[in-house]
Amino acid sequence: MLKRMLVFLLPILLLAGCIQQSENVQVLTAAPDDYELYLYTEPEKENEAQNYLSALLDWKLKQQVHERLEFKQTETHADKINVPKEELPLLVVKQKGKTVTKIAGNTPRDKILTTLEDTIIN
Repeated sequence: MLKRMLVFLLPILLLAGCIQQSENVQVLTAAPDDYELYLYTEPEKENEAQNYLSALLDWKLKQQVHERLEFKQTETHADKINVPKEELPLLVVKQKGKTVTKIAGNTPRDKILTTLEDTIIN
């Protein structure tokens, strides 16, 4: 009886280990005025997102209302954001719920900062 159960359960356990698990993605969000900022990064590849984090910090410090602007970090499953892994890190800027601009991949800090300054009008 025990051998039959093992024979039955073993393939199930092996198959369950082969099913691809959804990977986690870190999400950094902020909501200045009518805008929403979303920075999606892979937790194990934080170095790739360093330019984005530096640009966001520089941008925040240049804002007249930076004391009201707060960043919030959360985590979600990659399949929930519908973004290919190759595009991470990804910064999405939305205005009133509509995507205004996206910056993806290995992008220089200055270009990210310029895009933020040109896109988000105080």
